[in-house]
Amino acid sequence: MRVPAPRLLLCATFAAFVTACSHARPAPTEPGAAAPGLAPPSARSSAGGLTLRGQPIPERALAARLQDFDAPAGVVVLHYYGAGGWGIRWGKSYLLAAPYFTNHSVQRLLASQVSSLVQIVPDEAAVRAGFAGTPVGEVTAVLIAHGHVDHVADVPGFFAEGLIAGKPALIADRSTVNILAAMTSRFGCVAPLDYGSGDETARCPLAGMRITPAHHGHAPHLNLAGLDVAAYGGYVKQPRPELPSSADDFKLGNTWAFLIDLLNERGEVAFRIHYTDAAASPPHGFFSKEKVAERDVDLHISCVPGFEETDDYPGPLLRHHKVRYVIGGHWEDFLQPRSDPLEPLRVVLDDTALERFVDIVERELPERRGVAPLNKTESDCAPDRCGPHGAAWTLPVPGETFRFSTGPSAGPVASPPHR
Repeated sequence: MRVPAPRLLLCATFAAFVTACSHARPAPTEPGAAAPGLAPPSARSSAGGLTLRGQPIPERALAARLQDFDAPAGVVVLHYYGAGGWGIRWGKSYLLAAPYFTNHSVQRLLASQVSSLVQIVPDEAAVRAGFAGTPVGEVTAVLIAHGHVDHVADVPGFFAEGLIAGKPALIADRSTVNILAAMTSRFGCVAPLDYGSGDETARCPLAGMRITPAHHGHAPHLNLAGLDVAAYGGYVKQPRPELPSSADDFKLGNTWAFLIDLLNERGEVAFRIHYTDAAASPPHGFFSKEKVAERDVDLHISCVPGFEETDDYPGPLLRHHKVRYVIGGHWEDFLQPRSDPLEPLRVVLDDTALERFVDIVERELPERRGVAPLNKTESDCAPDRCGPHGAAWTLPVPGETFRFSTGPSAGPVASPPHR
């Protein structure tokens, strides 16, 4: 049974839990040439760092390079900002799936609920550093799948001088739109989503992209005495007159999955992305059989944390959509400073859980199915420029950029029968 918890009791329990379970690895002792927060050219094996499938996980977030976003026609560029945040560049559109850079600690989140002196607001320096080396000034739309702090808290900081220059569209749950109501004027178009109503995304058309939402869910954060506990639940029913500043302002609202169809010049789907920023039990996140029949999903951007708190994610979702490649996002700990060595999200993930997630993916996708990044050769990845990867999956590192070819060759293929 899943129950809401009183906010202070839950936060206090969560703070104690994560403090007890925190497993920070030591910082590298050798000086590196990289700036703080960027990957140093260090030997990972001798440092005892994390590995996945025997491959080292770069110890720190990577420095993005603007030249990696230049791609020929027919190639889509995806950039992992970290904490569930992505940039997707296709033609004249740059879609931003709301990233999070400030990384408030559990203690700060708790303190914000008892004292107005502690504010949950964007750290402008952290936001600027997170966007460095990416075409953030060209953002045409901001996509948010639910209202928690790690997806919404930094949005006001996206519009600081030198960052988002225009007035992008905002596509989000109505509760999330209400959280950000005080800055609605910064958006050129707003599409609030409601369960059970028509698709509002059509009111904010994007060049070369079609976004379709579907009912999704959010795995519980903790299991206490057999009860699944969800933090910061609830729904913001009315537009807020001021921007959020306490952790409890960032209520979950409804959670969405999205099909992001990249269209060619004839309006045909050239590449299909299934995006989620939360793990959930099936059939959450499933699109209709009619939608699935249009095209296989070329790329599933998954949420790794919480997969073991669901009934069976991501296996059935991969089968239902005939997914051809998986990127396992949102895996790193966003409750510690971004400059710290990368760690799996405490409490819900560790290195062995990452292995178990890949076990599921490899069981469903045992071999390459015609879709894979173009820019992950051995020379592309050295030194420490790529996350671990297999035939049909990657665990991305914050700051990592991917390129995929599109078109008929990335379309439907024979899929194994549903089990």
